[in-house]
Amino acid sequence: MKNRRILAIDLGSAYTKIAVRQDWNAQGNLFHDLPLAAPDVDFCIPSVVARTERGGGTTWMIGSPAAAEVPGDGVTIYRYWKARLFSPEPGAEAARDEMGSSFDADASTDYREVAVHFFRELRESLERSRFADALRECTVRVCVPRMEMREDADGLLADVLNRSGWRPARGRTTVFEPESNACGVFTRGRNATWFPPRVSFTPSEGRSLQLREMLEPEGLLQAFRRISGSFGVLVIDIGGFTTDFGYVEFDTSFSSASWQRPNIVQQSYELGIRELDHAIFHTLSEDARQAVQHLSSGEWDEVKTRLYHGETVVLEDASGRPVTIGGEKDFERTAAVIQAFAARVIEVRDRFCRTHVRGPINAQTLTGGGAMIPSIRLAISRELASDAAMHVHDLLDETEPERTLTARENHFDSSDLEARARRNLELVRGASAIGGCSVFFE
Repeated sequence: MKNRRILAIDLGSAYTKIAVRQDWNAQGNLFHDLPLAAPDVDFCIPSVVARTERGGGTTWMIGSPAAAEVPGDGVTIYRYWKARLFSPEPGAEAARDEMGSSFDADASTDYREVAVHFFRELRESLERSRFADALRECTVRVCVPRMEMREDADGLLADVLNRSGWRPARGRTTVFEPESNACGVFTRGRNATWFPPRVSFTPSEGRSLQLREMLEPEGLLQAFRRISGSFGVLVIDIGGFTTDFGYVEFDTSFSSASWQRPNIVQQSYELGIRELDHAIFHTLSEDARQAVQHLSSGEWDEVKTRLYHGETVVLEDASGRPVTIGGEKDFERTAAVIQAFAARVIEVRDRFCRTHVRGPINAQTLTGGGAMIPSIRLAISRELASDAAMHVHDLLDETEPERTLTARENHFDSSDLEARARRNLELVRGASAIGGCSVFFE
């Protein structure tokens, strides 16, 4: 095992999350109250980069300050630079980002340089915060999508981290988002290691994973007690750039010596909230589209959230005239777009299962920013629940904490319920970062 203390950075296309593990058996936890975080979620940093040319000098900003910038003369906003950094055809990504001008659509841009500025500004902001000590003590691992890339992700990120002043983790500099997300959901950030005793004078194995102490017991524990077959869980993560699928199959027969290392099958598909935004944008009138194009990234995030909830939003066009969007006038069109997007997620989920999954699917969980949109969560969860043999574990279900703790027949109080509900909410958005710093990857 290589890294005793580690930070995991989940480089999300829309938001970046950071988690830390301070020791081998310490809980993995998200950083809260981050200095560059979004106003409404204190562990989510907008993955936005802004370059301003003013007074003969160039300034780079990231996070909420960058998301508050409005594009214009001397101001360039990079919103979906992650997609172009990892895509094998970065120029083609521009066609997906025409909504508004809150990004740079120039395919010739060196997005590795944009990434270096993002990670450098991120590090410097943490060094000026209460997280400075953790930063000095830890190496860093980054969560990236599992898809065809134009170059080796591990080498690419190691170069970016080194150039921006971070210390890359020993061993794996990167983990793929589907596996880190699945690990975060399964373990909820628990970490457990041990030193197996020597047997017959064989060499010591050294510090080893103690997976059973890290896992949620529901379903899996009963499967282990059967001592036969396998137990499979599918985690679906809907992000800004991709939808990630992580299928984890546990050998519950103990027929192999590697049961502590379950088989993980994973894949990321270019289907994310960015495409939903794009579709919603094209349902708007020409006046409304022009008004949206003059919003900052942060303003657009607020507007689209209200649109997803069926609310009415009033914007101003270039001449200052009010433009009304959403509400009853656009509700049916917006609802149809959301329903179509949910159907595409299910379609890709079925394709992933046909292509990659060979074992049983006993449970399914939905995470990511997409899961925070109630209409999408409801549509997908309803479809997932159509097969009674597959349990759908809903982290946003308000009754989940009490139901789960009651089923375990443990003594618990209101603080236990609140802690589990709080962790559930963290896992929906931050499971990849929490899982990325797990000892599972050591």
